[in-house]
Amino acid sequence: MMKLRINPLVAVDLKEIKDFIAEDNEDKALETVQEIYRQFENIQQFPYIGANLSKRVRFKTDCKYVVWNDYAVLYKINQDTVEIYRIVNRYHDITRIFG
Repeated sequence: MMKLRINPLVAVDLKEIKDFIAEDNEDKALETVQEIYRQFENIQQFPYIGANLSKRVRFKTDCKYVVWNDYAVLYKINQDTVEIYRIVNRYHDITRIFG
């Protein structure tokens, strides 16, 4: 199994997601973050499950993505590591995080 690395910006993404959902429902906020972490585990076990992001954007990138509910988990596969790069709302402009 590949090693899992999580970009420090992911913590910021998860806090923003949790805070936004918690405004209406704290239990749902915690459940959502826990489910996103489960997606990390799935990606670690099956790193090639995601789609190539470069097919969805107008620039070349080695990122892959998996969609879960309203969120896209962006990640990169390296030689022996899967790096969770960012978590973004799938309805927002994903390209803004590459600026």
